[in-house]
Amino acid sequence: MNSSRPASSADARRYPRCRASGFALIEVGLGLLIVVLAAMLVFDLLGHVQQHRRRSRFIADLRTFAAAFERYAQQHDGGFPASTNDASLSADLENLLKATNWHKGSPFGGTYGWVASDQAGPPADASSRDHGGAITLTAFAPDFPLTLSHRDLLAVDAALDDGDPATGRFRTGFNGWPVYLVGENR
Repeated sequence: MNSSRPASSADARRYPRCRASGFALIEVGLGLLIVVLAAMLVFDLLGHVQQHRRRSRFIADLRTFAAAFERYAQQHDGGFPASTNDASLSADLENLLKATNWHKGSPFGGTYGWVASDQAGPPADASSRDHGGAITLTAFAPDFPLTLSHRDLLAVDAALDDGDPATGRFRTGFNGWPVYLVGENR
C-alpha cells in the first residue's frame, strides 16, 4: 500500500502527525459564535453611547433656548414673547436663536416651539406658577417624527430637573411631549 494515510486506528496511534489537521466544525462554530457575541456587545455599547450623546445634545439645546428666551425677556422689560414656532419668530428672537439648533429640530426628532404662559394651561404644581412660558417639542412634522422614548424622557428629566416627568421645570405636556418651563418663578 503506497498511501500516505495510515490504514488503521493502530497506525494512527503510531503516527500521530498523520492525523487530520485543521479545525473541526465545532471549533469553527465556536469561534464564529464568539465573534458574533463580541460584535453584538460592541453594537450595543455604541447604541448606548449614541443615545447618551442625543440626550446630552437635547439637554444642551433646552438650556441654550431657555437662556435665549430669558435674554429676550430681559431686553423687553421682563416680557416673554407670544406663542410661536420656528416659522414665526420675531426679529429679536431670531437673532438670539440664530446660532442654535432651534430650526434644526431636536436630536430625537420633532420641532421646537414656544408657548406663552397664558396659553400653557394651568400649572400642574406650585413649582411651575408664574413662569414666562414653555419650550415645547412637538411631533407635528411628519418628515421628522419624535422618537423620544420613556427611558430618554426619564434620563433627561433626571439631568435637568427632579426626575419626575409629571412635575418640575421639565415635564410632559400635550400628548406626552416634553415641555421645558422658562421664567423667573419656576
